[in-house]
Amino acid sequence: MPIMQDQFTVHFWGVRGSISCPGPETVRYGGNTSCIEMRVGGHRLIFDGGTGLRVLGHTLLREMPIEAYMFFTHSHWDHIQGFPFFTPAFIKGNRFKIHGAIAPMVPPLSSG
Repeated sequence: MPIMQDQFTVHFWGVRGSISCPGPETVRYGGNTSCIEMRVGGHRLIFDGGTGLRVLGHTLLREMPIEAYMFFTHSHWDHIQGFPFFTPAFIKGNRFKIHGAIAPMVPPLSSG
């Protein structure tokens, strides 16, 4: 399905922090960790790659080939753990431009 040029949509594929918790208790707000998809100006933007990214990937398989921009806000586990299970990233012909910030250096703990 092509993305319409004048379309602007936001889909929350995951909104949980730290640990995914899908199940009957989380049906209303979802149980997957961070993943947001925006479609704007004919482009697909994906923010974060928590467990919601796996679910998004299964949906995108119906729309191949896929071209998207991916933005990782930071590298905490709950924001990246879905990427190894994001099937479209491993299919030839799909294109992803991946962006992320360099993690700040943490100074070593003082021993004194």
